[in-house]
Amino acid sequence: MGKGTRTRARVDALNLNLPQLQNLIKRDPSSYTAEFQLQLKHFQSRLDIFLLKPADSDEHEELGDLITFIAHVAPCYPKLCAQFPQQVSDLLSNHHQNLNPDLRKTMVQALMLLRNRDLISQTSLLSLFFVLFRCRDKQLRQLLHSHIVSDIKNANQKAKNNKLNKTLQNFMYTMLGDAHEIAAKKSLDVMIDLYKKNVWNDAKTVNVIGEACFHSSPKVCATAINFFLGANREEEEEADVDMPDITVLKHQAHIKKKTKSEKAKLEKAMATIKKKERAALNSNTALSFPPLHLLNDPQSHAEKLFSRLRQATSQSTLPFPLRLAHLDLITRLVGAHKLVLLNIYPFIAKYLNPHQKDVTRLLACAAQATHDLVPPDAVEEVVRAVADRFVWGNYSGEVVVAGLNAIRELSARQPLAMPAELLDSLVADHKGHREKGVTNATRALVGLFREVNPELLHKKHRGKVGTIEVAKGIAKVKEYGQMDVAEGVAGAELLQEMDVDEDEDAESSGSAEDGGDGSDGDGSWSDVEEEEGDVDAEADGSDEENDNDEEEEEEGEEASKEAPSGETETEGTSKAEVKPSTDVRIEAQKILTDDDFRIMKKLRTEKEAQRLTGQGLRIKDVKGKKRTHAEMDDGSDDEEHDSDAHYEPDEFVHPDAMLAGYKRKQTKEERSTTNKVKSKKTKNIMMMVHKREVWNKKMMSSREKTKRRREHVKRQKRGAH
Repeated sequence: MGKGTRTRARVDALNLNLPQLQNLIKRDPSSYTAEFQLQLKHFQSRLDIFLLKPADSDEHEELGDLITFIAHVAPCYPKLCAQFPQQVSDLLSNHHQNLNPDLRKTMVQALMLLRNRDLISQTSLLSLFFVLFRCRDKQLRQLLHSHIVSDIKNANQKAKNNKLNKTLQNFMYTMLGDAHEIAAKKSLDVMIDLYKKNVWNDAKTVNVIGEACFHSSPKVCATAINFFLGANREEEEEADVDMPDITVLKHQAHIKKKTKSEKAKLEKAMATIKKKERAALNSNTALSFPPLHLLNDPQSHAEKLFSRLRQATSQSTLPFPLRLAHLDLITRLVGAHKLVLLNIYPFIAKYLNPHQKDVTRLLACAAQATHDLVPPDAVEEVVRAVADRFVWGNYSGEVVVAGLNAIRELSARQPLAMPAELLDSLVADHKGHREKGVTNATRALVGLFREVNPELLHKKHRGKVGTIEVAKGIAKVKEYGQMDVAEGVAGAELLQEMDVDEDEDAESSGSAEDGGDGSDGDGSWSDVEEEEGDVDAEADGSDEENDNDEEEEEEGEEASKEAPSGETETEGTSKAEVKPSTDVRIEAQKILTDDDFRIMKKLRTEKEAQRLTGQGLRIKDVKGKKRTHAEMDDGSDDEEHDSDAHYEPDEFVHPDAMLAGYKRKQTKEERSTTNKVKSKKTKNIMMMVHKREVWNKKMMSSREKTKRRREHVKRQKRGAH
């Protein structure tokens, strides 16, 4: 065999072995240009044949190998492969429904590889991938979904790519209206994932997802509604449950034998936790607003959802869980934005019955839809419905607790909706109930009205604080529509008052020490206005050389400089000048520090304690002055006050809150335990040490112990326990 024959045989072998040729081309592209051109021509011929019969499965395997080969070596010959990405894209776009699944997946992977090498534009490729969501291939849709999310995330990693985002968002908006249900749902899933990853967390994305709540497909509609309800947050919390417990691992490492495997296990767990902490620190989730607060027109959104809910309820076009999700989202919108949607209250009251499925969620929806701008008459209808159907009936304690807790949540958001005779009847009938959960719920209801409206309670139920407030006339309830407008930082006036008291004490002590000099008649600096007048008078007498009229503070400073050191009056006036003014709020005069906020918190505690006890406490005692036994025994300590803290209703109500305080009875299996289990779990060892079995085990010889241990090992091997 000649040399030329061997060369041709080697070339033919390379042409048949594409992976080997691919490896050689990546190492030395210029030496194998002819071989690549030959394979490129081969691809063109196979493509022409394939286009004649796109659904023929006999031609797809060789064509797929050629596409994979050219996609890998395309960066080595960019000019020769300039038309290759567009050819593959056109083939997918025109024949994606008829292609063989394996060939279609191969072509998609080839385009992903070309996109990673930046040989195809991102916009055109992602637009094609969204169209491919229409294919009935679940694995392909998952592959497309992961690539789209990662590609858009990488494009916005360094800085926001607004041009790309705007183009893709507009395209996704059209895809959400696609007649193909799967394509619309997958497009919606992509947008939701990008929002969770803080790539597209703007208002436009939220409003596009909000429009999907009105989609004709129940699956698309349910996905969009669950996004606003935060249903996926529960999945994230369940994923966090699998986090290793470092405390347990450290304890095990301490008591177990020190081995390399145990040490590596602990180090791996520590690395996992640190990775989670870094990810949580780097994410901007805490800085973004909840999706409900980014809707452009929440009023019309809630009205459209409610109209659709009423239609679906009357015609039964939507399943019950989806209708309940509609109601949950509507009530959250009403509560979060304080909307007025009066038709929803009789709609909810109609379905409030103990036998209703998921009734606790309905009660939570009723509470979520209540706020202080809702007319009391509308909420009163719901309150009376709950009282009539849950509380006053021959029901179990669980039903009564749910009703009382629901009434408490409704009253906390709109206290004016509770009639006095209804509250008196509820408290009188259930304060001495035989079940503890019912009495606890009743006490919680009484505690709420002691705070918001003690006049509504009977005199014997008002408590000490409520009785004092009603007697003094300070228990005033806000009228309907009345709003509390904050004028500054809460508690700043108490901090300012404390500073003034400290300055007065310091001046009093200083004047008492210098009282023998005869500089001041009464020896006090309590009146700031009189001190300023003295400063002006003295400054006019001592500053005769200055022809320009300066401000009072500058005159006071010059007077203090020119006056002799023995004049205590001038020194006192200069001290009075640097005190903060009481006419201007303290937060406008200085920047409040963390220590200031801690002091302000404690000052509010002391003021609330003063209100609860009806006795006066000096505010300056907060800074550490030791109080007398009488002051300590007056019930104004921090721990007692914390139990009477102001109740602030949450924006969203969890259904489990309706059964708060109720403890279910144990089943027969839970109650029944053997004496052996009780002795192992409950009894102390000193109570068991004199038993025969314990004594026999203690007196057992080493030979008997070894024999028992071997028998135990044999039983373990046999699988007997």
